[in-house]
Amino acid sequence: MRILVSLFSVLFLFPSGVLNAQIEDADLIFKELRALEGTWFMPTDRGDRLEVWEATDDSTFTGRVLRIKIEDGDTITLETMRLEWRKDSVITYYRTVRGQSKNEPVAFQLTLADADGYLFENPVNDDPKKILYRMLGNRELQVTTEGQRANGRATKTEFVYEREFTPGTGEFRLRGGINMNTLKGTGNFPTYDTGQPEFGWKAGWELGAAYVIRGRGAFLSVNLELGLMGRSSAVESSFIGDTVVYRRDGKYNTAWFMVAAVPELALGRDSRFSVLAGPYYGRLLFNQAKGTVEPEGENKLFEANEDLKKNDLGIILGLQYKLNFGKKDLGGILGFRYNLGLSNLDNLYCADNTAFCNGSMKFTGFSLYYSVNLLKI
Repeated sequence: MRILVSLFSVLFLFPSGVLNAQIEDADLIFKELRALEGTWFMPTDRGDRLEVWEATDDSTFTGRVLRIKIEDGDTITLETMRLEWRKDSVITYYRTVRGQSKNEPVAFQLTLADADGYLFENPVNDDPKKILYRMLGNRELQVTTEGQRANGRATKTEFVYEREFTPGTGEFRLRGGINMNTLKGTGNFPTYDTGQPEFGWKAGWELGAAYVIRGRGAFLSVNLELGLMGRSSAVESSFIGDTVVYRRDGKYNTAWFMVAAVPELALGRDSRFSVLAGPYYGRLLFNQAKGTVEPEGENKLFEANEDLKKNDLGIILGLQYKLNFGKKDLGGILGFRYNLGLSNLDNLYCADNTAFCNGSMKFTGFSLYYSVNLLKI
């Protein structure tokens, strides 16, 4: 069980008669309760019943239970609620019901939080004694109360609300990861003695940030991204250009500034998985070749940092999984992407041999990364 009620809190009561429920990880539990924020509705024969929650500060939520009258659309307030966490490992739920308890708030304290929901109790109050909030996925909320009437009869009520669609929200994310890339050569190049250029896979790195626009219903999002990406590729080639023999035998190490706008689709209301696909643009910052580079000189055809064109366009295809490490909820996401370059980056092999060369080179690769929500750090 993720949080425990202390033995002392079970045996002794506050003077007010409310269970003194000291709980572990109260700060994390209170953050989880932010899932209540928004408007929840349930149609009834007497009109729609609404439960509305909003955060007033980092340690207080306020709520209302409303009924919209069928006959004229007027709104009636049935209850007001308040959730408080006061840095003392106690989370208290205050409930004020019109016409009950002299219209004064009645306090209930959180005694249990697990997969079955969040249980608030006041054992000296008759009706209710217990209030249970349970999230049924991301779209439904179950509120159950249990108590005892003056005649000793047990009572139980249950309401199942559906989340009302609200405008999309956004979040800022930080991403870091590793990648494997290669240059894929296609077409014909003016070869010398080694045949067509051969390129191989090499490891790289990436760092980035994103602003994620969450759509209505949280099924569709758009990731607006920018960052830096280190992409490398092995190269082995020997070719002739303007009677000069060129050799490249080593590795290209490149760094790119990347921008992308990538739509993301959740694979279900409660699914941890999502897929994404969208375009990217890369701008080459530098290119350094290690290994054999011949000949060397002032001409840009001789300089390895001029072997690639500066602009790259391509497509991102990916799969993400919500995965948090540790106790603190950072909104962690583990992701896997395939980056398919569409631009011909060759600025060497065909640069001086256009009549005899129709080859092209494009970066392609895979990325494995982890991202967190900056607002939760």
